[in-house]
Amino acid sequence: MGDDKVRITADLADLVKPITLPPAAQKLFLALVYLQDQTDHRWTRQNWEDRAKVRFFCGLGDLRALGCAPKARNARFFQTAVAALAQRPDLFGKIELCTASGHLLWSFSAKVWQAMSKMEPYGLMRIGDIARIAGGPDLVLLTQIVVQRGKHMPNFVLTGRDLGLDSPDAGDPDLFDLRAMRRRLEPALRRWAGYIGSPVHLGYEQRGHMPGYVRARIRFKGRPNFWTDAAIQRFPLNTKVFKIAP
Repeated sequence: MGDDKVRITADLADLVKPITLPPAAQKLFLALVYLQDQTDHRWTRQNWEDRAKVRFFCGLGDLRALGCAPKARNARFFQTAVAALAQRPDLFGKIELCTASGHLLWSFSAKVWQAMSKMEPYGLMRIGDIARIAGGPDLVLLTQIVVQRGKHMPNFVLTGRDLGLDSPDAGDPDLFDLRAMRRRLEPALRRWAGYIGSPVHLGYEQRGHMPGYVRARIRFKGRPNFWTDAAIQRFPLNTKVFKIAP
């Protein structure tokens, strides 16, 4: 398969932020991002419009060999993943499972091609990282961490909508229930802190003019690190702050 890494652009990481997918679909999506870069129509800065119209295929055995799918020779994993991804025209122009011949057909959407054409900033994801996905916010967290960890001061923001949470106030879609957000985000962050190799500093921020939590800000120390201990723990007034250790 060649290189075991693929470029993940900041635009792609932001594109998948609000998208909720089951674990199998999260894994398959990233595996196909990797495999696209192994074709003769690799991710490119220019002239991607024509490439978005081309369909590609790979064997299910190739996907199993990457470690992103169970090695058992049944198609249930792929059926679940493809069914979910086929409902996402923002990700795929076409995705189809051919169980009789044991292969998968796909073409990424113009949105994905455009996001991958803006090649900076970016991070490199190892294909083996996909196996760490267990569901929930893992696709969002992995792609954001990959992009951020090469920066001097890794820092990104998630909203309740990014994690599939409805606002408790129909008139204010930015609000989220703090307890629900903590249940969904913190167990996953604890696992990814182990992947990063350092604690994650998490701040649930409110607006300055009225109570109500509207975003989760996530920081961690990069390599090389330019965060001071004081700066990484400094959040706006009325922020609820946690240190998530591996």
